[in-house]
Amino acid sequence: MFGFGGPTNGIPMGGGPRRFEEQYHCYSVAYADKPHLEGGDKIILPPSALDTLSRLLVEYPMLFNLSSESGNSTHSGVLEFSAPEGSCYIPYWVMQNLLIPEGGLLTVKNVSLPKASLIKLKPQHVDWLEISNPRAVLEHALRNFSCVTKGDMICIPYNDRNYHLELKDVQPQDAACIIETDCNVDFEAPVGYVEPDYKKMAEDKQREQYANMPKQSRFGGASPHLSASSPAQSRDGSVNGSVPPLDLGGAEVQKGPRIVNGQIIKGDDDKDKGPDEALLADRVGATGVQPNAAVPTKVPTNTYWAVAGGGSRLDGKAPSPLKDTEGNVQDPRELRLAAAAAREAANKSDSVQQASQVKRKSLIGNKYSKRKIGGATAFNGGGNTMK
Repeated sequence: MFGFGGPTNGIPMGGGPRRFEEQYHCYSVAYADKPHLEGGDKIILPPSALDTLSRLLVEYPMLFNLSSESGNSTHSGVLEFSAPEGSCYIPYWVMQNLLIPEGGLLTVKNVSLPKASLIKLKPQHVDWLEISNPRAVLEHALRNFSCVTKGDMICIPYNDRNYHLELKDVQPQDAACIIETDCNVDFEAPVGYVEPDYKKMAEDKQREQYANMPKQSRFGGASPHLSASSPAQSRDGSVNGSVPPLDLGGAEVQKGPRIVNGQIIKGDDDKDKGPDEALLADRVGATGVQPNAAVPTKVPTNTYWAVAGGGSRLDGKAPSPLKDTEGNVQDPRELRLAAAAAREAANKSDSVQQASQVKRKSLIGNKYSKRKIGGATAFNGGGNTMK
């Protein structure tokens, strides 16, 4: 405690100044040979400012309002008090926001700001989207800032480039402190960003896939006369209103498997012919290529399909007339009756042949042997002759 008229406990007495407000000539931090300060908002004040602030009841951290003669203002923190008397050093991007030239007059006032709860930023170029993790880059850069002001354009150096971001919104008020606080950070779409049309991109990708696919012919396989660059054809085969003749050039078009007169005709390609018949085994287990039980060796004729089926179709349409190899229309019912009569006659002939062969058993030793009469004999020799 000092004498009468002196300060008591650091509180000025006798109407002393309770608010810090001074004017300085402003210069960029490059004049102080400290270009690294461009990545933040810290300023450098003269030692007299520290002497004045130390005699005032100011809140820490020390925050200041910077205003220029043009009427623009912003907020910043202080790094040190080492500038020459009558001048101060501030980042160049702050000078651009204040529209103040080198050596211009700058008014500095101490202020108290609340903690920020929300910051919304808008990048000024789409290059900001090329950063792999922009949120982490922003959090690291904001460590060099003391406060933010709505409407400011902050500069963030990263990877040898300067990225400018506009502060679109600051909560709970237009200026807030971001030192030792947890606040939400939100981004708006960068300037010049256009939302891609995902539906059109998907359609273009699908169209490109179909354009690269070879067109199919009605005979199976890719058509040798149609390609992706061929003009669109109508249902009647016309192209651009004309019907040109189809020039096959004497080439066989039907190369794949097909059915002709009720028989399956294999294709001309080697892969459709299957194994050589000379290499097939005579029976199951014999030497050679084993036949496939699921595929018949001999294809049934058209009479087989007519006799086995009932002549009706699942789609409700009328069945096609059955024709033989000469083109004559056949009646399925007559074919079934003829097939039944042939089977009955074959069964009768088999029963007669079995009845003509009478077998008897003779006891030889303690075993019975089968002897056939009317042809083969069981033993060779004179014992077979009956006397």
